[in-house]
Amino acid sequence: MRGHQGQLRNVPMTRIHTGIANMIEFEVSRDPGLLQQYYSLRERCFRTDLGIESFDGSEEPQDQRGQILLAHINGRVIGGARISSEVPASQHITELNLARPVCCVWERFVLDPGRRSINLAREFLARLIEVSHLLGYEHALMLSSLRNARFYRACHTALGITFEIHKPVPEFATGEFAGLEHYLSVAYLSKREQLHLAA
Repeated sequence: MRGHQGQLRNVPMTRIHTGIANMIEFEVSRDPGLLQQYYSLRERCFRTDLGIESFDGSEEPQDQRGQILLAHINGRVIGGARISSEVPASQHITELNLARPVCCVWERFVLDPGRRSINLAREFLARLIEVSHLLGYEHALMLSSLRNARFYRACHTALGITFEIHKPVPEFATGEFAGLEHYLSVAYLSKREQLHLAA
């Protein structure tokens, strides 16, 4: 199904077995209980991982307007990210010769510290790619530290997807994020037919 603002009614929930009793489910969700867990998780992760002690992870207007992809096990959220059409880097989109209507931004991407692994990151990114493509996007932008950008690039490479780290964008290091490293990267989703899920 296409259309950035539409609901993904035709996207089935994806289940990945991780053991006899554990099964990771990936889904675009509006379930209040699951979303609240995600908001709490991103608050903890941003405060701990980025050192932003005052970060408020509660629902933002962009959450309501975007799509939230979640990973959970038996109803316990272990990861999440927001897919938004509100791309903040207009000047850079032009410089990179990208078409704004087919660009999205992946934001507030977090994984539970107790569950983090390379395979989980790859699986989650694979679902982000699939869902974003179903929404009609061809490019996904990310703002992150250079270290994280290199990790994301390695995950995308393993999945067979082009991911380019383009340039530092210090103008986005404002407010609570002041002083933090910001690099602009782009995932090229139009090549998703080459997607290889993590083993």
